[in-house]
Amino acid sequence: MSTKRPTKRRHGSPDEIFDLLGKKRRRDLLTVLCSLSGSVTLFSLADNLSQDDTNHEGTIDEEVLVMLHHVDLPKLDDAGLITYNPSQQVVTLDSVGADLGAAIEQVESALDPMRDAL
Repeated sequence: MSTKRPTKRRHGSPDEIFDLLGKKRRRDLLTVLCSLSGSVTLFSLADNLSQDDTNHEGTIDEEVLVMLHHVDLPKLDDAGLITYNPSQQVVTLDSVGADLGAAIEQVESALDPMRDAL
């Protein structure tokens, strides 16, 4: 009897990707990963994402840490955008995730003038 897990990594349909990226933290996570090189620890990611929150300057937001570990990173891993090793708490950006992160940065930059006009 085999205990082999079925392959779960897939890139999904555009609707699934848009749903996945509907959460700002996941978009921010991909752009942070694009700015860092190599594998990154869960704590490093949580620290980077917590810096945007003025309530947590200099500290790691525990809610961000928990949500990354239990929700966001597994979802991005399932979609094939990152590789997350939960036992070692290490994240590696996959090539598709890097491409998507760069595209997110371009879209955010293009939206800046529109936001300023509102």
